Amino acid sequence: HGTKCAGEIAMEANNSFCGVGIAFHSKIGGVRLLDGYVTDAMEATALTYNNDYIDIYSCSWGPRDNGRTMAGPGRLTRKALRMGTKKGRNGKGSIFVWASGNGGMVNDHCGADGYVSSIYTIAIGAASHHGLPAFFGEPCPAIMAVTLTGS
Repeated sequence: HGTKCAGEIAMEANNSFCGVGIAFHSKIGGVRLLDGYVTDAMEATALTYNNDYIDIYSCSWGPRDNGRTMAGPGRLTRKALRMGTKKGRNGKGSIFVWASGNGGMVNDHCGADGYVSSIYTIAIGAASHHGLPAFFGEPCPAIMAVTLTGS
């Protein structure tokens, strides 16, 4: 999933494939985070990792997509997002892109996700190859754009 998202962001122009990334001069990297119990400090560390080198952080975690959970980033993660947007990329500000969620089948709403609805993130939803919302997608006003999905 992370590799696909990174390719959509940073695929280089004139590459003999049929596409170009939305920010094709950007730099990307991988940080393994979601492998076991995750703390606020671990999330904050991941979102500030190498922040003068990484332009865009593509993130797909948050509260459970069950239609009943309303949660968001902890104190340290909120601080990391705020500081990253102001001081990351050598003062230009880091860009935090967040997946809007996968709880559409259970009527979840990405407005209940404090990561997606943060003023420091750009929420991205999913659309099918028919141009319709993905069956698993969560609606909410925070979604800034959609991208195609294989589902």
